[in-house]
Amino acid sequence: MNRFGSTPRHDENAQAAPNEQGEDDDMVVRAVVAMINSRRNRRRVPQPMHDSILTGSMRVEEILNGHQDVIQGMISMKSSTFRALSNLLGSRELLTPTNHMNVNEQVLKVICALKNEFIRPPDYTTVQPLINENEGKYRPWFDGCIGTIDGTHVPCVPRRENADGWINRKGFHSQNILAACSFDMKFTYMLAGYEGSCHDARMLDEAIAFHGFPMPPPGKFYLADSGYANKDGFLSPFRRETYHLPEYRRRRAGLGNRREVFNYTHSSLRNCIERTFGVWKARFKILKGMNSSPMDKQKMIPVACAVVHNFIRMVQIGDPFLEEYVADCVPVRGNDDVNADYVLDERIDDTGPSTGTEQHGSSTGAMNQMRERMADAMWERYQMYPWYRAT
Repeated sequence: MNRFGSTPRHDENAQAAPNEQGEDDDMVVRAVVAMINSRRNRRRVPQPMHDSILTGSMRVEEILNGHQDVIQGMISMKSSTFRALSNLLGSRELLTPTNHMNVNEQVLKVICALKNEFIRPPDYTTVQPLINENEGKYRPWFDGCIGTIDGTHVPCVPRRENADGWINRKGFHSQNILAACSFDMKFTYMLAGYEGSCHDARMLDEAIAFHGFPMPPPGKFYLADSGYANKDGFLSPFRRETYHLPEYRRRRAGLGNRREVFNYTHSSLRNCIERTFGVWKARFKILKGMNSSPMDKQKMIPVACAVVHNFIRMVQIGDPFLEEYVADCVPVRGNDDVNADYVLDERIDDTGPSTGTEQHGSSTGAMNQMRERMADAMWERYQMYPWYRAT
């Protein structure tokens, strides 16, 4: 009894509440478990993406006649471009399997055999269109410029017994590639197969002496970076001055002196070859991770890719790779670490050639005088009309 003389009475509702709550919790748990099991049972069985019943040539035709994004993703070119290339190779009647060479190896050799047809020297008789269209920035100072040269590295897998020579200054095995390109982003020369430890300037010397490098006639020249000497046929920037475009972008002011005006304009125009390397490597993934084929075949692959690159530039309208890299001043450093050979804010001594040898009768005197005259004229024009800012 309680103090009021009555027997305590259990509250049935109060007792029932915890029981009902527990039952509700159990029901929720059972429902969740049932839902999970149901989803597991209904889970879609994985199916292959490539489920076409066609094979061989019929499958190839199905792909070529399908959505353009599919063929672009598979072979980095439009179906019309592929057909044009296929017809070209077929007309040579060389793609027949043999006991000693499969079709893939033949394709590599046939494409490389087209090198002289599709990687041709520039036109020496006219002013390059990009220069002609930029009066006051590039014209008239660069009217004699026929293109630009540079080196880049492509990873390789050398034989163990001579692997050390293929290690470049960044510590991995590569072959050094020397290339020249025009301002419409087509290769006009390529030399592949040199060890990664070989300096760019040495490669140029050997290209001129032994590998048919197309030396420009008097009054014409290529643009080259500070790794090359400022000598006949090659115009390099002033050293010990800001040069690379990202360095100028970090500034808020304009250009400070005649050498900076020259270097900035030179870098802006020479940037074309960095963008060409960017397109070339983005399109052909093998250039960023070579397989372990024999070295003679590894040396052929960059050249074959350059031939196909030029072919696409010639026949294909619209190219997503080109559109990504075509804008002026696009920095390649973030997209192609292998080709990021410069260091921001570098200041290189200008007391003499950067490397090696001044062979073949080359002289720096005439080119140095021309560079000084160009810098004076460009600085005078810039002070009157600051037509661009390094922003």
